[in-house]
Amino acid sequence: MKDGLAYLTIPAFQDSGMVNHCFTTRIGGVSQGIYNSLNTSDDKEDPVENVHRNLELVCGVIGVDYRNLVFAVQTHGDYIRIVEKADLGKGISMPNDINNTDGLMTNIPGIPLITFYADCVPLFFLDKKNKAIAVVHSGWKGTVLEIGAKTIRQMKDVYGTKPEDCLVGIGPSIGPECFEVGQEVADQFAESFGDWSYIIKPFGKGKYLVDLWEANKLMLMDMGVPESNITISGFCTKCNEDLFFSYRRDKGRTGSMSAIMELR
Repeated sequence: MKDGLAYLTIPAFQDSGMVNHCFTTRIGGVSQGIYNSLNTSDDKEDPVENVHRNLELVCGVIGVDYRNLVFAVQTHGDYIRIVEKADLGKGISMPNDINNTDGLMTNIPGIPLITFYADCVPLFFLDKKNKAIAVVHSGWKGTVLEIGAKTIRQMKDVYGTKPEDCLVGIGPSIGPECFEVGQEVADQFAESFGDWSYIIKPFGKGKYLVDLWEANKLMLMDMGVPESNITISGFCTKCNEDLFFSYRRDKGRTGSMSAIMELR
């Protein structure tokens, strides 16, 4: 909590001294009504000046210039964009052409990346050795598409990242006791995760509970990220109404939180 604004950080990332980062809550902004109070997405009916003020407040407490934020137009896919200096400010201080993108990565200091959430899983990546970062939006579709594993592969190809050098944060999202799905979605998880199908629990009458946190953790460990390098927040966005917006809980009429990270 700082200046009335609540946000979360990842201890291992803080200890590295290499990044400015946070996951936002709904506390400490200027938005009103269903967006009360720290909505950070302009893809809502919240006045854009409120959203920009909220982003300015958030970035101010973590030491980032909000005018440099790089946005992505998220589509629940698995495309990850390599962000360069030419992308600085796209989506907030200049027009955005980063479409159909659910992950952003860079090895350039001073470029703050931002992705948006209201139940989906935020993934933070930090390669301490090669000094590269990524923020990734992994909802159930992204998790089935293994966007977390694809991020590791792409960081390896582009930056020489080794999984054992990577720190990963799995941020607040809908939790394992609240993410209820039907047979069709459960079947997609079973097909993607095979022997890890214990992440899917029958819930009666063709319903299942899926553990997105465990699914992403196991996927990343399978890529070679040590379990000790993975931090899971354990916060369920649907359960914690005082802290988080939730698409499911609020039936779509809600704001968004953000994952923000910048390499120092």
